Amino acid sequence: MHTGLNSTKEDWLELSYVEELKKHFKVLLIDPRGHGESDKPLDLKKFTFEQMAKDVIALLDHLKLEKIHYFGYSLGGIVGWILLKYNPERFISMINGGSSVISRLFETNPFLRLQSLKEGPIENADFMIVPFNLEEILPNIKIPIMTFVGDKDPSCYPFVEEYSKLIPNCTTFTIKGLNHPETIMAKEKVLQELWIF
Repeated sequence: MHTGLNSTKEDWLELSYVEELKKHFKVLLIDPRGHGESDKPLDLKKFTFEQMAKDVIALLDHLKLEKIHYFGYSLGGIVGWILLKYNPERFISMINGGSSVISRLFETNPFLRLQSLKEGPIENADFMIVPFNLEEILPNIKIPIMTFVGDKDPSCYPFVEEYSKLIPNCTTFTIKGLNHPETIMAKEKVLQELWIF
């Protein structure tokens, strides 16, 4: 389970996702770099979506886990798409919420919003994230995918519904009336839709 920007593994616990999911799975929570108990470098060049995907693979290798079910939201969702581009063989299924597969041009580096970087001084503060387009991988995804979004989430609605149509084995759902943070906080509404049970 991979959290969003400025969230930690404790958020999955506080929202009771783990309590429900551990009835069916061994649950592995990750604090991405810059979050929670993970390292918090002050060099902005050390924060990229690709590097965070590599961190996930490094953790799986360290734990000798060949294949996993992946659940990512927001930042964790973007990391999930990058993982499917470069390491598709490591995944059994993926739940991906509140994320896009095509970024808009970043006006500022999104990682500058990290609480940990406010401790400064930041190295390479002008380092920019390269915009990404992962739409090309969608028709070739072989594993079951579930996507979801709140319909009041301007960052990725209705884009999630649109790109989900390009994925062969994809189920998608939209939660009415909720914005980006409210969607993942609506645990009951999310869990009742999951096909993994």
